[in-house]
Amino acid sequence: PQRPGQHLLHISWAERPLRGSPFHVTVHGPSEASRIVCSGEGLHQGVLGQEIKSLIDTRRAGPGDLTARCVGPTKPAYCELYDHQNNTYTLSIKPQESGKHELIIEYNGDQVPGSPFNLRVAAAPDASRVHVYGPGVEHGVLDTFQSRFVCETKGAGAGQLTVRIRGPRGAFRVEMEREYQKDRTIICRYDPSEPGEYQLHIKWSGSHVPGSPFVVNIFKSAAELAAYLERHPQGAGGGGHSNGAIFDF
Repeated sequence: PQRPGQHLLHISWAERPLRGSPFHVTVHGPSEASRIVCSGEGLHQGVLGQEIKSLIDTRRAGPGDLTARCVGPTKPAYCELYDHQNNTYTLSIKPQESGKHELIIEYNGDQVPGSPFNLRVAAAPDASRVHVYGPGVEHGVLDTFQSRFVCETKGAGAGQLTVRIRGPRGAFRVEMEREYQKDRTIICRYDPSEPGEYQLHIKWSGSHVPGSPFVVNIFKSAAELAAYLERHPQGAGGGGHSNGAIFDF
């Protein structure tokens, strides 16, 4: 056929039409992979152990065969296409490892726009890999207290860093910033304005990091601090006002 549409197919034998002839034949136009539209964060990033999904729209491409495959650094990822029965599909990917993956989506053997996609799969969050250090998590004297401390999240997978502090009423605020753009090192500060006990609750995707909650006692004088350190008390829970900050990765 030279063009798509409804056609009649005449078949005869010895100049006599066969039973059922002419036959009705529907001819579809050629599929166009270039008209496929893929969308969603699941084309570019995801977290190991979590759903990685994207949407594929074939409505403008005509009939065809949609396929997807995804390959990781050493292992293939499982790909499943869910047909919504309206020429749109949900692609679900289940990687077996973290790292850079190559996602190839084809329609009738031709790659769709954007394919192959670079899919980065981050490791699952691991709070035990977060390292917190700095003078802000150590006891000190109010007049000379340095509240800065560092949360190093490299190797902890994708997650959300939350810092919440409890202390004397109205005594502080919390600030968080990256050391460098796209860095995994977060600089945190709070602003204590009176002596007392401060509890720093630091979590990675809902789980306490090693050492959290940190108990920091701030004193009026160096003599009080020295006496406290000499006694090595266990300390009691603080109360009062609370504040916090959140950082996503």
